[in-house]
Amino acid sequence: MVIQCKRYAPSRAIASHEVRDLRGAQAHFDADVAIFVTTTRFSRQAEDFAVNNGILAIHRNHLGLWNNGARLESLISVNGAGQGDAKHLRRWKRAYGKRGET
Repeated sequence: MVIQCKRYAPSRAIASHEVRDLRGAQAHFDADVAIFVTTTRFSRQAEDFAVNNGILAIHRNHLGLWNNGARLESLISVNGAGQGDAKHLRRWKRAYGKRGET
């Protein structure tokens, strides 16, 4: 198993090259499972690459579910299902705003 974690400001997104790097690590280490965990969101290209290559992409919404006790296996079924609607994004921006952005 290979896991990559990124803690980014809410305004940033995970780029596809970062997910491709994880896929490379998975191949290099001959890992059966690859998981990318982030406190932010994935770009559409990054999310598509993850789904198409069997990488579990745990973005800010799924991280909250996992943190609250959801089993990792349950997140597999929602992989690539989106990252929240506009209402969720507004709540996220209100909660985290510009604090700690880099």
